Amino acid sequence: MKFKTTQLIALLISVLCLTFSLQAQERIAVIQSPNVVLLDPVTGDIIDPSFIVLDAGTPKALIQVGEEIWISYQIGDKIERYDLDGNLLSTIEGGLDNIKGMALINNSEVWLTNAGTQNGAPGDAIIRFDLDGNNLGFFLTDNISSFDIIDNGDGEVYISYIGASTSKIERRDYDGNVIGNILEPGVVNFVQQIAIEEPGVIIAAVFSIISGGNQNGLYRFSETDGSILDFWNEGNLRGVAKLGNGEILWTSAAGVHRLDPGTGISTLISGDSGQYFGRLNLDGCTPPPAPTGDTEQTFQEGATLADIVVDPSNVTWFASEDDALTGTNPLPSNTVLVDGETYYAVNIVGGCLSDPFGVTVTITLGLNDFDNSSFSYYPNPTNNMLYLDYNKTISEVVISNLLGQTILAQKTNATSVEVDLSALSNATYLVKIVSEGNTKTIKVIKK
Repeated sequence: MKFKTTQLIALLISVLCLTFSLQAQERIAVIQSPNVVLLDPVTGDIIDPSFIVLDAGTPKALIQVGEEIWISYQIGDKIERYDLDGNLLSTIEGGLDNIKGMALINNSEVWLTNAGTQNGAPGDAIIRFDLDGNNLGFFLTDNISSFDIIDNGDGEVYISYIGASTSKIERRDYDGNVIGNILEPGVVNFVQQIAIEEPGVIIAAVFSIISGGNQNGLYRFSETDGSILDFWNEGNLRGVAKLGNGEILWTSAAGVHRLDPGTGISTLISGDSGQYFGRLNLDGCTPPPAPTGDTEQTFQEGATLADIVVDPSNVTWFASEDDALTGTNPLPSNTVLVDGETYYAVNIVGGCLSDPFGVTVTITLGLNDFDNSSFSYYPNPTNNMLYLDYNKTISEVVISNLLGQTILAQKTNATSVEVDLSALSNATYLVKIVSEGNTKTIKVIKK
């Protein structure tokens, strides 16, 4: 599909406006004792340097629970609950000792890391609360000190641990049962805050060095097997979060910084000692119902997001669940569907976002199908070169961004093709392969 210049500009403006309107309700918050500081979720710039003034006692982590903000105190052994204007509502005390990270789990409970036994606390454990702050009990963590918790949004919880031989990122189900590890023990030492940067990639703040082993700093780990994807030696890190512009926020005793993964250069935002980041929706929205429909749908080649059937029909689509949860990078409705991909619909009412609803699509090509079994491509993600192999002649390769704009077109005449992506920015691209009148589109990550 071709667009006139004026049409393309109008499309880009509409997408950008939607992106900004979605992000306007969100702030990234960071604890810089004695303050909670609010940051722009796209750029990391400071919006409010003293949104909440905190007590002593090492405030560590903060999360949003409905229309409240919960803040944990590592040494103060308490959780403070605030409204969305920053007014203190109540305090949860008793049965807590050496607490750090916490997370809203399955939209029904709050899980909190605990490491001590004072005040009647259970030692190395995860303590559970309902959304009203009532203690629901705990499960033990095998005498290993946990430091952070995140919900992956797909039935699993990831927990980070500390210790030169025990530091790991563990997987558990919503009942607290251990499923396995993402990051095995002994790879790094003292994993503090973790976050899902994008599907398949976890960013982690690593505080300490393993003697004779890996350094401390900012890490990217594969969500699949825990392999190290990237590393930046930035010192003793505590907090980590992703920005909408592709940069990464991190904290240490030296302050709050943002790192450009493309250059590896970090910029200081604020020099006060920082702890964990959290994401806040200060509009106090009541989320509308999530879209409904078939989770698997089949279409002909050339179908777009507008062809997917969900209720309501006027939803906003995203390429990843993480984007859908944060309302970033919405896709235009004329985005061409890619076989095997999952797209996420969000119902937006009055600027408030519903839970995402995923639809996995299958593309049928007719009688002269592209022979998927005889096609391969690698590596993905890739730093520079992309290799394509097929049992028939590949005549053309077309690369576009997620907005459908053509970035690169390459005429070919071979069954094995090399595509040089080194000149492209780090991003996700759609790669269309043309062979004997048939086409196949794949998604490739350039990093």
